[in-house]
Amino acid sequence: MIYISQDAVDLGLKWYPGDPVNLQWRVSAADWSGTYVAKLRKYETPDSLEIATFTISAIYDVENLWTTFIVTLATAIPQGNYWWSCKQVNGITRFTGSVVVSA
Repeated sequence: MIYISQDAVDLGLKWYPGDPVNLQWRVSAADWSGTYVAKLRKYETPDSLEIATFTISAIYDVENLWTTFIVTLATAIPQGNYWWSCKQVNGITRFTGSVVVSA
């Protein structure tokens, strides 16, 4: 059997406590441009305590055929392990994964 899935891509994030967060990554051969809303939670479950909500912009480069995702988070997050999910506005959840905030 072959399975095709729309499950979110597992993408772990890591940053230092107290530092401003400015992250970028690219997805090749896909136009996933648009605005995304990401939720940072204490645990993986959707009803878990929400630590922060932030907006992610995604810009498609027609010459290089990739989408660049840009995350900026002004809120300082305490040291710890968290879970995040990133959903396109009026769309699907594209990314999910663990977040490690550690020195």
